[in-house]
Amino acid sequence: MKKVSILLVSFLLMINFMTFCASATEPGNEENLETAELVQNHERLINTYGKIIEAGEPIETVTGTVTEKVQEVTVEITEGEYIGEEFTTNYVLSYDIEGKILAYELDVGNKVTVQIIETADGTISATVLDVVRANYIGIMFILFLASVVLIGGTKGVKAIFGLLYTIALIYLIMIKGIFEGQDAIVNSIITIIFVIVGTFIIIGNGINKKILTAAIGTVGGVLSAGIMALIFNNLAKLTGAGEDAIQLSINMTSISFNFRDLLFAGILVSALGACMDVGMSIASSLDEIKIKNPDITWQELLKSGMNIGRDVIGTMTNTLILAYVGGSLTLILLFMASNMNIYEILNKETIAEQVISALAGSMGVVYTVPITSLVYSVLNRDKVVYRKTSDNKLNGKRSLKI
Repeated sequence: MKKVSILLVSFLLMINFMTFCASATEPGNEENLETAELVQNHERLINTYGKIIEAGEPIETVTGTVTEKVQEVTVEITEGEYIGEEFTTNYVLSYDIEGKILAYELDVGNKVTVQIIETADGTISATVLDVVRANYIGIMFILFLASVVLIGGTKGVKAIFGLLYTIALIYLIMIKGIFEGQDAIVNSIITIIFVIVGTFIIIGNGINKKILTAAIGTVGGVLSAGIMALIFNNLAKLTGAGEDAIQLSINMTSISFNFRDLLFAGILVSALGACMDVGMSIASSLDEIKIKNPDITWQELLKSGMNIGRDVIGTMTNTLILAYVGGSLTLILLFMASNMNIYEILNKETIAEQVISALAGSMGVVYTVPITSLVYSVLNRDKVVYRKTSDNKLNGKRSLKI
């Protein structure tokens, strides 16, 4: 009963924490909602939020040679100085000129982001910019936490704490540190080491041989991925200057980022999860084998670890490759639509970055296997092996010592 109470209390604390985070990032903060008080062409722009109270049927409008699909909606402002006021406006559904890509139609009750425009002559108008999606992400995250606790029990609660610990370190140390101008490579390596050690301690009930083995194996695997990334990034002369990097460079005037280092840091973080999974899987399996068979030699442990790792490698490398392909699918189709062959596509820097990142991360997973197996075997190497039965005889009696 005590364990159940602890689980329930922990779960409620998690929900309260997530609710607090959602409210902190929810566009309802007045400082965030009325951000941008820009005076441009004698206009004042106010970003706020509203709720759809009337939604019409989509219609087509023609402006010059451009045909757009729009939906007339009435929005009630729910935040800021115009709270409670209603505006009727057209919500543009077309993403492209030809109208092949359309947004979802708005329904009554949908929460939306709104921009209110005040002109110099006193005219006030509103434009619906987009749908508010943060609430749904928060709900899904809470369902995820509930599922982990329900199925994982006490270990599930530990997994949640490990996840929150990882998110906090990645954001507070790595992302904020890089944003403030710190070295991306050093910062990412330090963050990853703290994430690995802290997460394994949380989920493994302190420090023991299994946790130490998993941590060393994971660090070795991630650093192997980083070394491969550095070598082939330099050979392929990758700059990391994708579209996002260009936009970041334009918007940041006080800090100049090294996008090659950022590319390296991204590869390390991408490989971290898979390497941690493999490292802990092998360490846990070998620990179970050692418990069931205390007399097993370190050579046999090493062989068992390698056999287990070979099975894991197949699925984990597929996981990384498929994740990168999924992230670049639209871009690959774009290049194919331009009648480019596979060789030309691979020569594109944006694709080359994804391919090298996937291969470097997969190599990190591969190297995690022998490192973890060897470390566990050495840590559990016994100088004297005892067996339950023995064929050796000493002074006419059977001896267990060999």
